[in-house]
Amino acid sequence: MPYKHKLLLINPNATVSVTERMAVAAREVLGPDWYVEEMTNVGAPPIITDDAGLKLATDLMVEAFDKGRDPLDGVMVAAFGDPALQELKAKLPVPVAGIAESGMLEAAAIGNFAIVAPTPDLFDAITALSVRYGVRDRMSALLTTTTDIYVLMNEPDALVETLREMIDEAVARGDVDAVVIGGGPLADAAKTLAASNPPCPIIGPVPAAARRLRTLILGEDA
Repeated sequence: MPYKHKLLLINPNATVSVTERMAVAAREVLGPDWYVEEMTNVGAPPIITDDAGLKLATDLMVEAFDKGRDPLDGVMVAAFGDPALQELKAKLPVPVAGIAESGMLEAAAIGNFAIVAPTPDLFDAITALSVRYGVRDRMSALLTTTTDIYVLMNEPDALVETLREMIDEAVARGDVDAVVIGGGPLADAAKTLAASNPPCPIIGPVPAAARRLRTLILGEDA
């Protein structure tokens, strides 16, 4: 049976295995009627950890569409810095959603939220996104790890425990109603944490972006 809808998931970094895991997370939300095409941003950093990586990823993604990349029915920008999101929204005739945008908006609809992220050098960039998306007043905290992201990504159990400790720290503030996991490569960790009796709703940004795109493509009642 042919797919009813087709989505392009762009991993702004250059790690194919991360692209594959994020696509799995999106497919779990969207179901069998949706085709999720994967695009890995070859030439970008393996993991985007700073402003220079965001800039390079943005330039490469815009270039890909300048060369005629098909956006299908919608595009997911699957890195938490939302590189090229505004440029692609302006350029493409289909809905485009970023995972930071989607995660923050979904969390803000619940109440005050915290973000836990493994990229301390993107603290200012993520904070600026919360301002752009109109939810800065809802973001109670942004916590970042101190352990190198490359080390954490190679130790899945340690990654989950580190994030769990950060979630507990955020919730202990007393003003956090939901927590966003701040990273596309953390899709598996976000799923594990959400299923482990957390102290508040845990929002994986890739599933949030899949839900947002489904609504944008199908309509407000999707």
